[in-house]
Order: sequence, then structure tokens, then C-alpha cells
Amino acid sequence: MSEVWSNPGTWTHEQWLVASILGFIVLAVVVVAIRLAKILRSVNTKRELPNLRPGRRPRR
Repeated sequence: MSEVWSNPGTWTHEQWLVASILGFIVLAVVVVAIRLAKILRSVNTKRELPNLRPGRRPRR
């Protein structure tokens, strides 16, 4: 099995397709994990309140 993986020049189209799909899945899992970590980190931080000043028109 290691001979097949060490020499990609002899791979068939199906093997290239499987390797591409597996690479895409691994990349997608890494991206989702990074984004989920960013979301969880941002939930724990305290947000600043916006500086809402009153409008220019006087209230009636």
C-alpha cells in the first residue's frame, strides 16, 4: 500500500479523484473548526455598548 501512496505518477483517475475529495474534506473540516473556535471565542468576550447620542431634533 505504501508503494501506491509514495508514487502518485502511477495513480489512476479514480485514485486522484478520491485523493482530491479527501483533501477537500480535510480542508473543509479545518476551516469549520477555525471558524467555530472564532465564534466561541467571540461569545465569551464582553461587547462594548454603542455610543447612542440623542438626535438633533428635539423630542415633543
